[in-house]
Amino acid sequence: MRKSTLTIIIIISVAVIAAGMYWFFFYNKTVTPVTPVAGDQGFTTINRNPPTSKGATSTTTSTTTTGITKTSTTTSQYGTKMRLPKLRQLSTTPVAGMFASTTKIKSSALASTTIDETIVRFIDRGAGHIFQANDLNLDIEKISNTTLPKIYEGYWNKNLTAMVLRYLKDDTDYVTNFYAELRKPATSTNLSTTQYEIKGKYLLQSIDQVVVSPLGDKIFTWNIEGGNGVGYLSSFDDKSKVKLIDTPLTQMNIDWQDPLNVSMTTKGSGLSSGYSYLVNTKTGSITKFLSGIKGLSAKYSKDSKNIIYSSGGSTIKTSVLGTQNSTSTEVIFGTIVDKCVWSSLRKNEVYCAVPNEIPEGLYPDDWYKGKVSFVDKIWHLDTVTGEVHLIANLSLLSKDLIDATQLTLDPKENYLYFINKQDLTLWSLDLNQ
Repeated sequence: MRKSTLTIIIIISVAVIAAGMYWFFFYNKTVTPVTPVAGDQGFTTINRNPPTSKGATSTTTSTTTTGITKTSTTTSQYGTKMRLPKLRQLSTTPVAGMFASTTKIKSSALASTTIDETIVRFIDRGAGHIFQANDLNLDIEKISNTTLPKIYEGYWNKNLTAMVLRYLKDDTDYVTNFYAELRKPATSTNLSTTQYEIKGKYLLQSIDQVVVSPLGDKIFTWNIEGGNGVGYLSSFDDKSKVKLIDTPLTQMNIDWQDPLNVSMTTKGSGLSSGYSYLVNTKTGSITKFLSGIKGLSAKYSKDSKNIIYSSGGSTIKTSVLGTQNSTSTEVIFGTIVDKCVWSSLRKNEVYCAVPNEIPEGLYPDDWYKGKVSFVDKIWHLDTVTGEVHLIANLSLLSKDLIDATQLTLDPKENYLYFINKQDLTLWSLDLNQ
């Protein structure tokens, strides 16, 4: 065989072998799909469930911010709610009062269906601007930019359309009381992009405290007149007013949980004994239920059948008193009862912000003065069975120090709202998560 022929045969053989190896390793290879592990670092998991009808999608994403982990589920085509964070910060600046209301609204996609929407309105303490949040999305909307500086208390009616404001007048220490209504601005003269402007009138300078009725339609004002404490029932705008009580007692904390009774409790100090009374809103008659308790703080249930109260001094003890049988039982946790709120739907149940620990001090004085701050958990108490349940560890959820006060529930009791005493910001806690 000639040398040239042999060379050609060798080249062809090598080419055939190379082609076979290429086919074996690249074209004849079965690929096994790899399932990614949920929660792998650097990945966002997206739920691609097939839509139930044209145009309907559902996407779930998980994101983490500096403070709160947020998991949101949106099906906007059907007008369903987002799954909002369990703990949500509603304001980044101090607020001066809030109120929540729940209403039914039409679905944005299906006009024949309705969903519940919980709205909370709150007032910026520095400028008096009014903001609104809801439980359908994460938006915070400014609805009024009327400037009323240095507001430190605001009390809303049930429709969130009117309020009583208390603020410092100009550069003085004098408290001004003002009745305010939210009104639609006149489009011809007002170029504001907000929904409302504030209009109203001044109320009596002698008003020392304001509380709103459980129905949200009236107020009870505690006035200091001629050295006496005088209590009035009135409409929000003060047009109809009835004197309910006139007493030498002046240093009282006023509350109105039961439509039939206003409560009066002496301002608590660990150095003095405290007393608590109920005032009948029909007759003005007074009944004493607690007496001789140092550092007293008390809140009556929505039917006035129970009182949760705390005693102070060098430590804090919390107890529940049945007003019908005068039986008192100490609660397993200790907290200042200013940090509690009774349920309206289940009148034997109460929610409290409870400190993880109570430092040495004089209570409640040091807490009122800001010498001591707490780091709280939210607990639920059934006063019939005595059972307690941990609802939320606020510092764990927020990665922040939260000293919760001014606790409030929405009408459906899906959310617990509170103000962080550390910086006066407003927060909401989803009780269904």
